[in-house]
Amino acid sequence: MRRQFVLDERSEQLLDRLAASRAGNRSFVIREAIALYASMEDRLAEVEADPGFQRMMRQTAAAIEAGRVLSHAEVKKLIRRKRNGRGRLAATPR
Repeated sequence: MRRQFVLDERSEQLLDRLAASRAGNRSFVIREAIALYASMEDRLAEVEADPGFQRMMRQTAAAIEAGRVLSHAEVKKLIRRKRNGRGRLAATPR
């Protein structure tokens, strides 16, 4: 089945580069890319459907709305304080 697509210059260059290692078969690259994209979308849907993930996202949204957040600088400072002498984070007892 033939289809026609309009590519920008960068996409055209990427397609040509990828096709070069596939005997110049640009159609194969397009089919491969579509299959990969669909697979990633399916995996993302699985992750998003996980009850644990949904719970974590609700908790995160609630924490943000409640103002329980740290700036990037605060996180860096916290990590520096928790580091042990070997440059790794020290184990935090639970």
